[in-house]
This record gives sequence, C-alpha cells and structure tokens, in this order.
Amino acid sequence: MVACAFTVGGVVASGLPSVAHAQASVLLKNQSAKAVVETVDHEARELLLREANGHLITIEYGAAVRDLPHVNAGDKLSIRFVETLGADIAAPGSPLPESTLTTARGYVHGHPRGVIAAFRRERATVQTIDLATHTLSFVTTDGESHIAVMRIKAMQEFMAGLKVGDVIDITRMESISYVILNDTVAPAADQTSAAPVATPATPAVPAVPAAPVAPAAQ
Repeated sequence: MVACAFTVGGVVASGLPSVAHAQASVLLKNQSAKAVVETVDHEARELLLREANGHLITIEYGAAVRDLPHVNAGDKLSIRFVETLGADIAAPGSPLPESTLTTARGYVHGHPRGVIAAFRRERATVQTIDLATHTLSFVTTDGESHIAVMRIKAMQEFMAGLKVGDVIDITRMESISYVILNDTVAPAADQTSAAPVATPATPAVPAVPAAPVAPAAQ
C-alpha cells in the first residue's frame, strides 16, 4: 500500500541557477496510473484507490484541501504523482521558509480534474560534510539533527559547494493530479469552466531513485 499524505508543507524544485552549487533540484517521482475509488472517508478525509494490478493507494488529503471535484466510490480516475526535492543556500537575514498547500480544479475534455500539491519547506544548518561518502549532517530549526546520504549527482554537486555552518533551505514537493474519467459535463459548461489547471512544474532532470533524505527534510 502506498500512502500519499497531503498536508501543509513542502519545497519547490526549480531549475538550476546560473551560480554553480547555489541551488539544486531533482525529480524523485513522476508516474501515472489508472485506479478505481474503493472508499471515501469524509471524516478521516481519506480516499482508498485500487489500481488495475490490484495495488491499493491511500490518499490523505487533509482538512486544508478545498475546491476540488467531488469523488465517489466507484469513480474511475487517471492519476499522476510527482515528487521533487530541492535545496539552496539561504540568503542572510531571509525569513524562515513556510510550508504551503495548493489546490486547483478544472476540466480535461469535459472530465473534472483536481490537483493537490504540498510544499514542505525547512531550514537547516550544515554540521559536517563528507564528500568521500556523499554524507551531509545538519540540524534543522527545531533542533533536530539529521544525516543524509546524497546519491543523486545534482545533490552531490550542491553539497560539494557547501561548508560547515552554511544555512540551507530544503524543499520537498509532492503533488497528485487526477481526472474523473466516468464523469463529464455538458459542452457549454465545459467551455465556460474549463480553465486550464496549473500543475506543479517538474525540473528537467532524469527520474532517478530517491536518496534517503533525513525524515525532517521530507
């Protein structure tokens, strides 16, 4: 079972900047699937989906999610999951990064569509750097210490430009977009309501296995 929890928090992974090692972003996940809604728990605010191969997916969308198409048991969905990880050196005196949640809805060829994107952001101070093992230790603003092994080249290059004491902002973005395939609207309504839904941008990097980033940075 795959659990996708969408709560307030996250990091946007933007394109690589012109200043080397000042920022890095990677695509951790970009996958699509078709599924049927098994159950809808309005109190727990959870959806249980079943993929064609029988795998179950639990989506916890949280109380902050608003303005999305209503989903019912038995609905057939086309789903896309995207996850990105980014990090950059924090500007001196800049405010602490804030986690956010974004939602949107619209239509795709008359089918209702929804998007939920969670941006989890944290600030951390570098404690140790081991380039030989690609290991970075840091402490977040809540006082928690963490160790991360950077197995992705973009993150290794970013780490190589750091020094002990640097302050960095870490951002993880998780998004799910879905289209209700068995539901359509009349052409007239589709024309007036079918404003395109903006989906979170993904960086132009190859999809590679995610590095085991410390829990607080996820």
